[in-house]
Amino acid sequence: MSIESDHPATGTESGINIKRLVMCYIDKCKKEARIQIEGEEIERVNSFEYLGARIEANGKTTPEIRRRLAMATAKLRKMEKIWKGQDVHTKVRILKSIIFPTATYGCEAWTINKTDSKRITAFE
Repeated sequence: MSIESDHPATGTESGINIKRLVMCYIDKCKKEARIQIEGEEIERVNSFEYLGARIEANGKTTPEIRRRLAMATAKLRKMEKIWKGQDVHTKVRILKSIIFPTATYGCEAWTINKTDSKRITAFE
């Protein structure tokens, strides 16, 4: 598929950086379509990051769940001094306001299997 247009809302005139544009099929069929915009072929990727969440072409969310839990664990480790020095009430507030939202960001779109459920429960 090729898109050619003189319309001012296409390509570089619209502010779209075609070199940074990628496409990802989220489908069980392994389609091999090629899309070109103004003569530039759009790169096809198996995963990409959108609004802070990793989207996989196969639709699985296990890699994203692992990534989010790893990010939350890293934040926990960075706050090591806080965990040793504050009272319990402060620790719980920090956990609920920073760590848990980091771990669960984008969870509305997750497809959770038993293994993922156990991993999330273990993190809590």
